[in-house]
Amino acid sequence: MYNNFEDLISEYPNCCTKSYAASENGKRFEIESNEHFTKIKIDGCLITSQLIEKCDFGFVRHSNNNFYFIELKGSNIEKAFNQIVSTINHLESNFIQIPKNNRLGFIVSSKIPKAGTDVNKLKQIFAKNYGKVLEIKNKCLKYRP
Repeated sequence: MYNNFEDLISEYPNCCTKSYAASENGKRFEIESNEHFTKIKIDGCLITSQLIEKCDFGFVRHSNNNFYFIELKGSNIEKAFNQIVSTINHLESNFIQIPKNNRLGFIVSSKIPKAGTDVNKLKQIFAKNYGKVLEIKNKCLKYRP
């Protein structure tokens, strides 16, 4: 277990870059800020096991130790949600404790299902049990902290 993000980042330098954006298959997550952020490649780098569901990327906001869980997905929002939750649980058990209020989830999908109630339900479940906020957007999500 790591006591802080700096220790985690120094232990996994190949997984970490100074960056404000992540993209994959036409989907993009972007942070609009002048603050210091570190992008961590989670899927296939920080967590290499194929047996664990995990999200694609994480971003550390160094000014307040917020952690952004990012999943760039096709259209299966529920699977993306489960990948973020699984990543939170795995990081908490094996890497670093992140207070619930410092966790933010972001899903960028190729299309959001028409039934908005499902999406709202996932956002409520996330806010109640896992983190501060869950944002779900189509194609490109620009976030201003």
